[in-house]
Amino acid sequence: MPIELLFTPTLTVTMTTVSHSFTKLFAAAICVAIVASVGCSSTTATIYGTVTFEGQDVEKGMMTFTPADGSGSVVGCDIKNGKFYAKGVTPGRNVLLVTAVKQVTFARSSEEMAQMAQGPAAQEGIVGLIDPADLIPSNAEGNNQIHTFQTGSNQLELAIKKSK
Repeated sequence: MPIELLFTPTLTVTMTTVSHSFTKLFAAAICVAIVASVGCSSTTATIYGTVTFEGQDVEKGMMTFTPADGSGSVVGCDIKNGKFYAKGVTPGRNVLLVTAVKQVTFARSSEEMAQMAQGPAAQEGIVGLIDPADLIPSNAEGNNQIHTFQTGSNQLELAIKKSK
């Protein structure tokens, strides 16, 4: 035997209910926006610019930014064609170290090694590697020095020279 419903269920929504729900949703959205905008403010420095050694662009290398007082993170970035871009650097005084190495050609045979050993490197008294790899020594003039950076964007033109 089928069951008949003697009443029809209805849902009544008043404007007060909709209005109250919308107000809660709008207030929540404002709170999220405020929290998000506060979280977006940066407390780090971004440093960009150029690096030269003996007047020539550093083709390939790396820079490290180390907070001078030891508090904060060490940040590194690549140098490509004399240009660099570092973000997340601790503002304030940082020790800036530039390292660059050149590509070293290795001998493919004993004969080639003997020929390379008689070349310019051997005549300059270099022992071990046929060709030294370090292009920029850590004690070069302008390298491994303290620089001060502000919160936000900073531009740096770094000219490093051989030590005297």
